[in-house]
Amino acid sequence: MTKKKIRIGIISSYVPKKCGIATYSRDLIEAMDKDPDFDWCLVAAEDSKDSLSYGDRAIAILKKDSIDSYKAAAVALNEWQPDVVLLEHEYGLYGGNWVDFEYKGVNRHDPTGDFILTLINSIFVPVVTTLHTVLPEPDKARLEVMQAISKRSTKLITMTDDARKTLHFYYDIDEKHVVVIPHGVPKPTSGDKKLITKELGLDNSKFYMLITGLIGPNKGIDVVVRSLPKILERHPNVVLLVVGQTHPDILLTDGEAYREGLVKLAQELGVGESLRFINEYLPTDKLVDYFTIADIYMTIYNDPEQSASGTLAYAIGCGLVSISTPYRYAKEVLSDDRGFLVPFNSPSAIVERVNILIEDTALYQRTREKAMKFGDSMSWDKVGDAYLHLMRTIIK
Repeated sequence: MTKKKIRIGIISSYVPKKCGIATYSRDLIEAMDKDPDFDWCLVAAEDSKDSLSYGDRAIAILKKDSIDSYKAAAVALNEWQPDVVLLEHEYGLYGGNWVDFEYKGVNRHDPTGDFILTLINSIFVPVVTTLHTVLPEPDKARLEVMQAISKRSTKLITMTDDARKTLHFYYDIDEKHVVVIPHGVPKPTSGDKKLITKELGLDNSKFYMLITGLIGPNKGIDVVVRSLPKILERHPNVVLLVVGQTHPDILLTDGEAYREGLVKLAQELGVGESLRFINEYLPTDKLVDYFTIADIYMTIYNDPEQSASGTLAYAIGCGLVSISTPYRYAKEVLSDDRGFLVPFNSPSAIVERVNILIEDTALYQRTREKAMKFGDSMSWDKVGDAYLHLMRTIIK
């Protein structure tokens, strides 16, 4: 029996836009595109200020705050006639009515993202929605939007079991309606670590702690910088690598103030020589080079409710030993001794954990082996196959 050709329309931000979901969607498409029976089109979500080129796969562009662009995209999708539409969802990607609400004691004024409902309710095929953020204790507006998306979606996809349970507890969404497919990860490079270190212009004698991604205050990099003096007292060969550009939205409002503040802080603490920035938005293969040469990976995020982290997923996929604050995604993927959690805003806890890992080589190696084994289950090839299997099941 021959496999049926499958045509998928994807709604998402997409490269060359610099955001994690854009990169995720590109990597997912490339994984599914290895199947010769796969065909796809793109509806690219972008901000009003963006003017990007997405190639001939893009059949429509969503301008975040233009409801007419959502209506036009629905027409384009119906004309292209996909078998199923895959929606990559994050509230901030899509425009909508602005509401005032309180979240965790902070008064906010944000769009609800409800414009996406105009699009998905106007197309004639099944919709599958991948949720990149699942907020616990949602405000009324976001609760209603998520429930409406769930109702329109044949299946919801989350990246952790915790997110599936959150949907059930806070949104009254049946867990059977939700499929868990992990965040995909690239294959670790098979190249020689010493050679790659040299190619990157780095010193092979150093012990590298790594932070990657779009830079901003939510990354908690300042907390890691504050830990450096005590780490260097015992291990003077440690270097903190921060690889990535400042987040475009932060650049627009604050420029490089956060990065410059980190440099100033490091100098004040006397650790300026042990902090190195690679201020580039790197392609995946170059980013994997940094994961390959790193000794410890860190996600010291400030938000305890963060339900996904592409950078932490990449670290696990490359078999890195990771230290993280206990946000939702990290608590699940680093469980079973695959990594280590430290309290929020605690340089002293980072000092203690890093020093233990440097000095206890057996613990370090055990953790690395467990991370590598778990990361293998998250390879993009396996994630792409899981998506295609789900899509074909739905089409049947």
